[in-house]
Amino acid sequence: MGYPELMIFSGQPPRIERSALIPNHPSGEAQAFPEHPTPPLFSRRLFFRTVLLLAAVLLPGCEKPPVANIPPVSLPQGTPFRLEQPPLPPPSPQGEPYVGVLSGILSESNLLVVTGYQGTLLRKEGQSPWTRIPVPGGRDLYGVVASPNGDLWAYGDKGLLLRSTDKGAHWTPVVLSPSPRFLSRVFFVDGRTGYAAGALGALFRTTDGGNSWSSVALPTQENLYAVVFSDGSHGLVAGWHRTLLRTADGGNSWQPVSLPMQKVTRQKPSLNALFMEGGEIFLAGDHGLLYVSADQGASFSAIQTGNLHDFYGLCRTGDGTLAVAGEEGTLLLLSPAKGGGWTVRSPLGSFHGSDFLGLACGSSHVRVAGSRNVILLPLR
Repeated sequence: MGYPELMIFSGQPPRIERSALIPNHPSGEAQAFPEHPTPPLFSRRLFFRTVLLLAAVLLPGCEKPPVANIPPVSLPQGTPFRLEQPPLPPPSPQGEPYVGVLSGILSESNLLVVTGYQGTLLRKEGQSPWTRIPVPGGRDLYGVVASPNGDLWAYGDKGLLLRSTDKGAHWTPVVLSPSPRFLSRVFFVDGRTGYAAGALGALFRTTDGGNSWSSVALPTQENLYAVVFSDGSHGLVAGWHRTLLRTADGGNSWQPVSLPMQKVTRQKPSLNALFMEGGEIFLAGDHGLLYVSADQGASFSAIQTGNLHDFYGLCRTGDGTLAVAGEEGTLLLLSPAKGGGWTVRSPLGSFHGSDFLGLACGSSHVRVAGSRNVILLPLR
């Protein structure tokens, strides 16, 4: 998708919150951008970085912008990760510099698939080099998942939904009607039943493995950032302004779910990620909000980590470690503590060089993708 136009303010610039960036929530303090719907999980810091980058390369002397202007990144010594940065794309026909925002990562056996803004779809198998795959219209992609039947699904701006039946080597667009302004999450219950959530309360369901999709009515028009179903009946959607809805009848009816909410800097923080495994459902959101449910989402209890950054990704490794990723290099590893509670580790220490938007878990390791063209892979 395109980025919001540069704006010049007189006097004190307004405070820009998510409400100023998502078109169905105009704010009296800042101007909305209706023709450029904000992608999910687009943090305020990332927005400002993008605007400053574009201003730096487009305004001075109307000079031709560079192919990319991505600050260098290095990891602290002693971290269990190695930094991988894929080759930069060719120059944009529109002259738009590549900003290197990677939004999703999928890891299966020796296969890696990474999505990102500005039409970024990357594939790497084994020791082979990264392959850059064309994306229709160069649209932003916000994530990638695998369904239980082995198909891969990438999703993003302007309702873009791509399907691969050959492990990401080739992709075919799938048309949704009505087309949402963006898709922020795809989740499959099994090989046939799946859901796609997105802008303005959009939710789509397939019951034939993704060949066809139908719209599901929801009692909200808030932007949705996450969806999960534990079976054919019980499911949750989460999103903007503390939106959290639950169904126990396969989506025919939905009820709001209340959360124990600590005092945060944002009055109504967004809920950005859902993850389910082993009878537990985990929920993560802005300003360090993290919850767990043991009753299929009927109620949640808070998990305190001491971290107040926005959380964007959740997954669990095969050894039971819960991984949480977010802004400013946030990567937390949580293990159940003896006697209850959680033990929290931060394997990246003081690293703040990337906003982590994509997270994938393996048997005992995690893989991360984020801004500044950053991919973190385990050392071993």
